[in-house]
Amino acid sequence: MIYISADDYGLCDEASVHIKQCADEGALNKISVFPNLDTVDLTEMLKDNNTRVALHINLVEGRCMADASKLDLLTDKSGNFIHTFTGLLKQSLVHGKRFESQVYNELKAQIMHWQSILPKDAPILIDSHQHTHMIPAVFRALMQVLHDENIKSDYVRIPAEPLLPYIMTPSLYFTYSAVNVIKQWLLKFLWLINKPHAKKHCINKAYFMGVLFSGMMDFARVNKILPKYIRLAQKSGRDIEVLFHPGYISESDFNNKNVVFNKFYFSQNRKVEFDAVIKISRKEVPNNALY
Repeated sequence: MIYISADDYGLCDEASVHIKQCADEGALNKISVFPNLDTVDLTEMLKDNNTRVALHINLVEGRCMADASKLDLLTDKSGNFIHTFTGLLKQSLVHGKRFESQVYNELKAQIMHWQSILPKDAPILIDSHQHTHMIPAVFRALMQVLHDENIKSDYVRIPAEPLLPYIMTPSLYFTYSAVNVIKQWLLKFLWLINKPHAKKHCINKAYFMGVLFSGMMDFARVNKILPKYIRLAQKSGRDIEVLFHPGYISESDFNNKNVVFNKFYFSQNRKVEFDAVIKISRKEVPNNALY
């Protein structure tokens, strides 16, 4: 199985329309949905048996879903999240168990809400905004919530990319941004810490693509790397997740209070990633290449 994924559904109407368009074209088969932003109607997506919806855990934007008075390390007094990935990582190192306890309460609220809007037999797929669930304290809290609530997750995203496909593609060596290289090595290091907890809880995972190309997931790059991922996955019997952010928006349509993310949301590269997903949809590929 290759999950052609889109994050950030529910960010705003325009972004959601573009993501839904990618799903309607045929290639997009996994959509990650914010649980705590504007109310999202999953009715149409759930009718599409080829598209799975995933819980996009959110600890960095919008309002919390647990009691804000008990989340002082995560939110302001109004319940709005106040940290980026880096801020959450710092909080976890400084405040330890108190931070983990607050994250546990918020994750529980988001996960239980997610369960309440899904059909009873729907698979539980989990990832997170800005990959914050890879922070060890957050990952432990997530595993504990799933255990305590007796929830079997069908899939949890592990955004630690295998190196072999990239090593085998020297033509792309000088196309990776330094920031993305740093992000990837940080996520791989955090995965080493989280791996024993994932193994203990029998977490299903897949080979992941989307960090080294983040912000520049154009069709040409993906087309060079994906065949190598497929060969790697076929040898090990694992699935693949290819992450895009095709929900492009215009500045006039979206008023984002978290200005630290504005550059990311208004980037023209989101339109490039939208175009890449559409091209994948229209490209002739073997039946087993996408499903």
